[in-house]
Amino acid sequence: MGAQESKREEQGEVRLDRPLQTGSALGADTLERRSFAGRVTQVLERISPTAGLVVSVEGAWGCGKTSLLAMVEDLLLGEKEDKRSVVVHFNPWLVGDRDALLRQFLASIAKAVKLADHAKEGKRVAKELKTYAKAFDVLKLIPGAEPWASIVKSVVESVGNASEAVFDYKTPDIEARKHDLERALRKFPQRIVVLIDDLDRLYPAEVYEMVRIIKAVGDLPNVGYVLAWDEKFVSAALDKLNVPFAAAYLDKVVQVRLPVPPLSFTQRVAQMNAGLARLPSEACETHFPSHENRIGSVFHHGLSELMEHPRDVVRLFDVLMSIEPNLRGEVNLGDLMGLAALMTKAPNVFSLLRSTPQAFVGRRPGTQDSMKKPEEVIDRFSSDRESAINACGNPAAVQELVHWLFPKTAKADKAFTFDRVVFTEGHLGHPDRLSVALQMSAGRGDVSLVKVRRFVFQPSEREAIAADLDEQGCEEFLDYLAATLEALGEDVEIDSETLCIALARLVDMPPFVLHARNRRDVFLLSADRLALRAINALGKRMQQDSTVQLAERLIGDEEALSIAVAVAFESYVKDERDDDAKAVVRASADAKERVLTELGNNLERAARSGALFNKLRSAINLWLAPRLVPERCRALFDAVREQDPSLDSFALALMEGSFDSVKGQRYAVPKEVERIEAYAAMDFLKEHGSARLKDEALGLPARAAWSAVVEGKEFYGVDGSVAER
Repeated sequence: MGAQESKREEQGEVRLDRPLQTGSALGADTLERRSFAGRVTQVLERISPTAGLVVSVEGAWGCGKTSLLAMVEDLLLGEKEDKRSVVVHFNPWLVGDRDALLRQFLASIAKAVKLADHAKEGKRVAKELKTYAKAFDVLKLIPGAEPWASIVKSVVESVGNASEAVFDYKTPDIEARKHDLERALRKFPQRIVVLIDDLDRLYPAEVYEMVRIIKAVGDLPNVGYVLAWDEKFVSAALDKLNVPFAAAYLDKVVQVRLPVPPLSFTQRVAQMNAGLARLPSEACETHFPSHENRIGSVFHHGLSELMEHPRDVVRLFDVLMSIEPNLRGEVNLGDLMGLAALMTKAPNVFSLLRSTPQAFVGRRPGTQDSMKKPEEVIDRFSSDRESAINACGNPAAVQELVHWLFPKTAKADKAFTFDRVVFTEGHLGHPDRLSVALQMSAGRGDVSLVKVRRFVFQPSEREAIAADLDEQGCEEFLDYLAATLEALGEDVEIDSETLCIALARLVDMPPFVLHARNRRDVFLLSADRLALRAINALGKRMQQDSTVQLAERLIGDEEALSIAVAVAFESYVKDERDDDAKAVVRASADAKERVLTELGNNLERAARSGALFNKLRSAINLWLAPRLVPERCRALFDAVREQDPSLDSFALALMEGSFDSVKGQRYAVPKEVERIEAYAAMDFLKEHGSARLKDEALGLPARAAWSAVVEGKEFYGVDGSVAER
């Protein structure tokens, strides 16, 4: 390996699937297969001046056969000089021409013999190979002769003078020529070992041709052959050509068959650890509290069984290194390893996951479907999952991995899993995390867990993160924030008070306000409730005195008006016996007058600046003000009227009623009319509303709000139609 290649590998770049190389194979052996390679060389000692030998090293694609051949060669070349073998490499996959297989095969042997130290004996063997080859050349011209007997001039040229023409051999005696070659080989002082690789990469006809060649020359004295192949593949190739009793046929060709030992559990662990060591250090940082446990859990629940061969591990980490950088901190590394395993070992399952994610998580990522329970959706796709899993080479292991990554599928399949889905832990089983994983990055519509954690732990970045939020995913961002804070361990240090202030100010920013105004369904998340949930989670980490001070600071913060009103309501109005009264952050009763005075000041300032109706909870703020600061409502109304003489925003806020998922927002005078009259008399508002309705330029939904005031009915804001109560 060159210096640049080593450096790239150390940096975690994708590494090609390279087998061990001759000369360094023994030293690079991490699978403890030296003893197996030694067993092969021991078997090759049976090669003698009177008999040849054919040995097969058998295993599935990717099990390390090529590396084993390199180790066998290292052992052969490491023998004492008087016992050292002539090693011949032959890779039929590189020939690429069925008709050239035999000539290239014999040419390889001839060239190796010519390079041997024993020049005299080598030349003798080369000469007999030449004669034998020419005999085959003439034999090819005889009708019915073996098709593999197709030696041409390239062989002859490789071993000696090729000036003689084929027609000089009118009556070849193939057996006599073979006997001559055998005599020369018996006198050759070294064993000749031919290593043949990649037989299981050939087309069926080429496989058959190569097997016939080996059968024809396999009994040559002093010559041994080591075949590296997948016996199942070779047998299947012979079956396709209608070779009867393919397995028995191979037994006639091969004298000793040695299966490659499978990876032990310990070796699989070692291989996985080596793969993890190849990853960039940033990838293995603890982005989630369950980092190491999750990797171990995924490995023990299906992944280890899928890593059957060294190449499986290499492919897994090559894929992982390709997808991990853009998903770092967004999806748990253990889950990413599971996803990479599905991509490499269960492509049918991954294809179904990509096209029909609801078959695994119960809904399509990015959608909400309250009409169908996730379990029902997952159960509906049971047959699709079963078909995809059964199409894999190891369906039991794939199913176990799927059940662990997507626990709801285990329930649908009436199986058991200990695992759970926690989206703040980056689990694929959560639809939103699955969406990010399948897209290979967090898009604009996705919540970035990286940004969530940065918002929590890096105060200097909060402003930039808040500015980058958009309407589409802002409330989900808050949801993730709250869940992250609730899951924090008590030993985690955090600036609780300043973070609470940042959270409170967040909900009155434009993305949250726009999202609330542009709601299109009844499943709207409440940003203020999510923020309060997060604030209370932080409050549990603080001393009671600190939570009181925090509440008073929040109520007095004019940049966090919606949360200020909510905290004031929780502190001074909401009944302690209310089941929904779970607030931890509450202001002191002794400071009530002072704190509420500050709240009234904040409301008036917002009204005079025109910001009052640009808050998340503008309607609720006005609705609660008569309960909190009734003495300030008239002044607040005057400030609103001064800023907006039409009072349209005022009417829209206070007359806002229920929301219909089909026809949208409805407007009506609330039953508690005293809340409205805290600001202005109803007679005044009706008179003002009548004047506004005469203005033909007045559009919807303001026209619907004023119609509700004047007529005492409920109107839809979209089309102005009357709504039935």
